[in-house]
This record gives sequence, structure tokens and C-alpha cells, in this order.
Amino acid sequence: MQEGIKDKALRYRNLKKDPTFLEVMDKVKIEQTAIFLNPHSSDEALVKARAVVIALEEVETVFQEVFDQEAVFDKQNN
Repeated sequence: MQEGIKDKALRYRNLKKDPTFLEVMDKVKIEQTAIFLNPHSSDEALVKARAVVIALEEVETVFQEVFDQEAVFDKQNN
């Protein structure tokens, strides 16, 4: 059985609010920012940091896509 959008959105919303998840995301962001701000960072480190930041943005995009699907569902069903 396929999961409904409301259930999926609830799971995603709970994950996005989870303190451990938020802690991990913040830690990764802080570490990548430190690489960008360090004038001694190698080109390789900068490329890797950029890739990590892009990946984090993609995670945020996945969350937003599910929340948008829920909003469309709500609009169509209310």
C-alpha cells in the first residue's frame, strides 16, 4: 500500500524538527563554512565543501517538495 501524502509530510515535518537531525545539519553547515572562511583551505577542500553544501540544499529541496505536495493536496481536498 502506498503511503499518503499527509502521512509522508507528517514524517518529514517530524524529521525536520528533530533536535538530533537539526544538530547534525547545523554541525555540517558550520564545518563547511569554516572551510570556506579559512584562507589556507586547499582547492580540493573547497570543492568538497561546495559539494556538501549543494547536497544539503538538495535535502532541503526534498523536504520542500513534500510540503508543496501536501499543500496542493490540501487545496484540492478542502
